[in-house]
Amino acid sequence: MRRLAVLLLAAACSSSSTTGVHPGRTDSSPAVTLSPASRPTTSTSAPLTPGAPPTRVRWSAGQPLPRAVSEVGVAALGTDVHVLGGYVDGHPHSTTHLVLDTTTGRWHTAAPLPQALDHVGVVALSGRLWAIGGYGASPGGSSRVYSWDEASDHWTDEAPLPDRRAAGVAVVLDGKIHYVGGKSGGVDVAEHDVYDPATKTWVTAAPMPTARDHAAGAVVDGQIYIAAGRPHDLTSLLSYDPVADRWATLPPLPLGRSAVAGASFGHRFVVLGGEHPAEQSVDTEVDAYDPVSHRWSRLPDLPAGRQGIGAAVVGDTLYLPGGGPTGGGSRQSDTLLLLS
Repeated sequence: MRRLAVLLLAAACSSSSTTGVHPGRTDSSPAVTLSPASRPTTSTSAPLTPGAPPTRVRWSAGQPLPRAVSEVGVAALGTDVHVLGGYVDGHPHSTTHLVLDTTTGRWHTAAPLPQALDHVGVVALSGRLWAIGGYGASPGGSSRVYSWDEASDHWTDEAPLPDRRAAGVAVVLDGKIHYVGGKSGGVDVAEHDVYDPATKTWVTAAPMPTARDHAAGAVVDGQIYIAAGRPHDLTSLLSYDPVADRWATLPPLPLGRSAVAGASFGHRFVVLGGEHPAEQSVDTEVDAYDPVSHRWSRLPDLPAGRQGIGAAVVGDTLYLPGGGPTGGGSRQSDTLLLLS
């Protein structure tokens, strides 16, 4: 088998749907509509130190994006948050490259992607931004890999993935890019590919026990964590030990869903939002897994349901730009949500 990688990709593809509460949720908090100008103040307990009692965090709204997007790749490079590709105005495949300067809270644009993509994996490594796979004009996914240099504002072709992939998980661990799962030619895969920028080569690592796409992923304290995804709104949580080259199955996610975002936040693996195509609903739930206690806890719900999202963390703030307010790709959002 093969490979994998991604930083907090989340995406969605279903028919028209409405924002609401999934029947499996343990609370009755409804999803609410958030206007770009509003400032949500929802607050609840949120863990910030491994194994320690929670402290308080809350959602707030940042400067809206210059355009509404969903099915994007998101990553932080230095103090900037980059948003790449995605759906725009209900249409798939874009060359969008938006940059948020978190020191000023303002957006600007940078060199567009070399090809129009959505469901692209995006990570930062070695002072560069990397865009991996994704759906483009050709069906079945792309094997293309690009890197972006900030100084020159220029994209460079890099060694391609061993096969076509989209909607996988891309993360950086020990100076290498891991691309895990996703779809290849319309089929869910468990492959795990690792890219070494020093040798410019991809190698194969242990595949996931469960093939999936549209999952959440992040690196927490030296291990890769992956949860949720498709098919069937998975609840399974997996961790990868790079020393043993082995996956482990951990306590399941409280609510199965797909098209989620994932992030490492406060030494937790955080899974945000998502959708349930069968119920035609978009979720507001935010769950955090503590690798020390091996338990899930609930963080503040999103002020409004989102799917097809990605997340990035700069300092002690988690950034969640755009996303779909309903299922599928027909509608996008320009909201920027901040958890801190």
